[in-house]
Amino acid sequence: MKFLFIIPVLFFILLFGCKGEKKEENKISASAANGINKPVVVDGIVAKAELTTNTISTSGSIIANEEVEIKSEVAGKITGIYFKEGQSVSKGQLLVKLNDDDLQAQIKKMQIEIKLAEEKENRQKQLLSSSAISKEEYDESLTNLSLLKANVEIIKIDVAKTKITAPFSGIAGFKYISPGAYINSSTVIATIQNTNPLKLEFAIPEKYNLAVKTGSLVNFKVAGSSENYKATVYAKDPKIDPMTRTVKIRATFPNVSGKLYPGSFADINIPIGDKSKEIFIPTMSYIPDINGAKVFVSRGGQAMSIPVTAGMRTASSIQILEGIKEGDTILTTGILQLKPKTPVKVNIVKKAE
Repeated sequence: MKFLFIIPVLFFILLFGCKGEKKEENKISASAANGINKPVVVDGIVAKAELTTNTISTSGSIIANEEVEIKSEVAGKITGIYFKEGQSVSKGQLLVKLNDDDLQAQIKKMQIEIKLAEEKENRQKQLLSSSAISKEEYDESLTNLSLLKANVEIIKIDVAKTKITAPFSGIAGFKYISPGAYINSSTVIATIQNTNPLKLEFAIPEKYNLAVKTGSLVNFKVAGSSENYKATVYAKDPKIDPMTRTVKIRATFPNVSGKLYPGSFADINIPIGDKSKEIFIPTMSYIPDINGAKVFVSRGGQAMSIPVTAGMRTASSIQILEGIKEGDTILTTGILQLKPKTPVKVNIVKKAE
């Protein structure tokens, strides 16, 4: 009996409890509908045009002026190595010598055959003058002599290939062979790099392609050094990369002191115009969008979404070409919470961090 009495009591408690929750939800919804929303507290900066030099910032790599892997044209056994790792070598300097005993023996044999052929050619010439033989017989002996001499020249070329020389002046890298080793045309003996001058290779966005020309100056720094270096653009790739929408550029600079090395990473700045007043905003304020980039500004206590056109970029800021004017309040924090016409309370900071 007690159990039957408890069931109706629980039913009424649950029923009135649910009604109370619904009334509370309706109150909250009504408050939101009446616009009783607290403003979002955000940071912002006042847009101001600053005098700046138009520059392109990018990164690149230092590469050797000339670089080659030294390999042999012919197979053979190494009889001598005549260079030191990390030392300078001159163009034409002998680097490695291969065994050529068999070739030298062939030359000696051919020289004997040539001597016999020359004697025969002389006899045939005398017989031809006395009409003892036909012109055809003499031509045959002369042709045989010429073929023997040509074969000697071919062997001498093979002998020359056993002497591996430096194709240009530079610095020899590590050697990968030892005396007595047998090598072939695929064996890497060492590398040679010409490091004075050096080259700087980098890429820039295609919209700056016409701004950087042959002869343009490039400023750069390398890791581990605060020194500023300058290079001169000497070549541009005639094709824009369709994947990255960038164009490759190479510049050259002297390296007389030998302080810089191929393979080094370089931070590059390229001046592309005179000083002018430009508006830059913090990168965090710039919002890429499928319909174009936008920026949130504060107008009349509300957040407004403004379409913008960007220009140059640095590590921390972006140039705004269109959409923002001096005096606009650019919102820099709380952007993910904002929607157009969201009430905002802006804390103006002197400059973006």
